[in-house]
Amino acid sequence: MLIALSLLALQAQPLHVAPGPLPKAEAERRAAERFADLDLNEDGVIERDEVRARFDFDASAEATYAAARQSKKASAPRPLVSSPRTDWAEADAWFAAADKDSDGKVTRAELDTHVAQLDVQ
Repeated sequence: MLIALSLLALQAQPLHVAPGPLPKAEAERRAAERFADLDLNEDGVIERDEVRARFDFDASAEATYAAARQSKKASAPRPLVSSPRTDWAEADAWFAAADKDSDGKVTRAELDTHVAQLDVQ
């Protein structure tokens, strides 16, 4: 009986957070985390090369995971992961949209505005 209840608990759907706006402290924490994730040199602004590096990192990680999934055994040689990205159109478009005053730097306020326009929390 106890085992059956345990199995039922494992199959139960996870509880979801109630819909609605995030508490202010949680929204601020997420915004700070998002900014820190892009501000690689920690100078308080996001520059175009930091956005490109982040897009390149994400693409490299995806390629690495895809190559690992293709291997039949852990000891099998991995397919070569492609070289760093040279087409920066997507990263540059994101940067141009986020850099509201076109000064070549995205501030925390500009990032917050950009994210709010995308309706992403």
